[in-house]
Amino acid sequence: MPIPLPAHNTAFGDRHQDGARPEVRFYFDLVCPYAYLASVRLPEWAERLSARLDYRPILLGGVLKTLGADPTSDALAKQAMTRLDLARWAEHVGVPLVFPAEHPRRTVEAMRLLTWAPKLAVPRLAAALFRAYWVDGLDVANIDVLLDVAESVGLSRGEAQKGLLDAAISQQLRRNTDAAVSDGVFGVPTFVVEGEHGPRLFFGQDRLHFVEAAVRAHPLHSAEAVARNPESSTDAQSPIVANQARKVTFIYDLSSPYAYLASTQIEKVARKCGAEVEFFPILLGGLFRSLGVPLVPFSTYSDGKRRHLLEDLTRWAYHYDVTFHFPSRFPMNTMTALRLLLLSGDKISALTHEFFRLYWACDQDLSDPQVIEQALQTVGLPLDLLQRTGEPDIKAKLAANTKQAEEWGCFGVPSFRVAQHHGPAELFFGQDRLLFVEKALCKGAVL
Repeated sequence: MPIPLPAHNTAFGDRHQDGARPEVRFYFDLVCPYAYLASVRLPEWAERLSARLDYRPILLGGVLKTLGADPTSDALAKQAMTRLDLARWAEHVGVPLVFPAEHPRRTVEAMRLLTWAPKLAVPRLAAALFRAYWVDGLDVANIDVLLDVAESVGLSRGEAQKGLLDAAISQQLRRNTDAAVSDGVFGVPTFVVEGEHGPRLFFGQDRLHFVEAAVRAHPLHSAEAVARNPESSTDAQSPIVANQARKVTFIYDLSSPYAYLASTQIEKVARKCGAEVEFFPILLGGLFRSLGVPLVPFSTYSDGKRRHLLEDLTRWAYHYDVTFHFPSRFPMNTMTALRLLLLSGDKISALTHEFFRLYWACDQDLSDPQVIEQALQTVGLPLDLLQRTGEPDIKAKLAANTKQAEEWGCFGVPSFRVAQHHGPAELFFGQDRLLFVEKALCKGAVL
């Protein structure tokens, strides 16, 4: 059954925006480190764009409970990667980030304080509270700590204490959280930009370039719309770094739309760093089975998260200037195609691109022998390779690749592995982390 791919996120209906500047709503909870990273970037970002920030404190726990989501159920490899990813982002942005030993800490009282605070004081109070949690390691569930922070940004200690204890403030925070869920929020940080076609929702501090494009496209903004990521250098000209042994292993399954997007960029990134790409197909379903996670994660998402994923894929395709169409057959059995990749020798790159194109751009069935034969002919491979896909050695090789990926710490695709001069290889997850893959390649990675 086809999954609809909307041109606009119309989940909230059409609303009229009559302010003097484009408005960006920022939904956050102090407990989220990615929300912290967003918070330190937003003031300068908003000033540069002449955008108005509307801080919306909500309870992340309340959102997750309403949607039946449990982040603690993630595979251990994914939890470890998240910590590493946060460290990479903190270094990239240039801010300190220290995980408290007791994380996650209770933030209900702190979010009540933010809900009570005068609107103009919320940005500086949020900044101080984020620093208390993610830099200074303070317990933001401690009332005295909260009052000290409130006082440090010029708020009355006595009034702040009254606000913290006010039942009406507590109820307002919960109403705000419920309203956020109704508007499609499924996590933090989330950004909503008002537009001619209604509000547009963006999830994640790593999507600020898409938020910027929406702000620039706003009728109140004089600049032209821009959808290129200023932090991504995949299109930029940078010096070639000569290193004959440099390599990035691209771990993928043809069934993943994000792996498709990554496939359109990874060789560009490698070329700029004087590197080569090792194509490493795995059976994603086999990896998921081994990790004990849902075989089709998309099917477990809330409606809001599913809508956002579809929009996100479209935004990235536009950003990369590649064709993308969510296929009418999803999920897809890619077993035969993956085995053919292992038989394709030095044409694995060409065949990978052709299979990805047929499925994610042309809506073709990769389990159809005629489609597979078409792909083989296109890249100049003999059709009798199809007869070899049942060979025990080829079956074992695909299983071995999948097991190797799990041993490396992979929990999904696309993943990227870059060896280092000293210490273990670096592993990266997600096509939206190609920036960090490039940095790892160009800092002197070798086999």
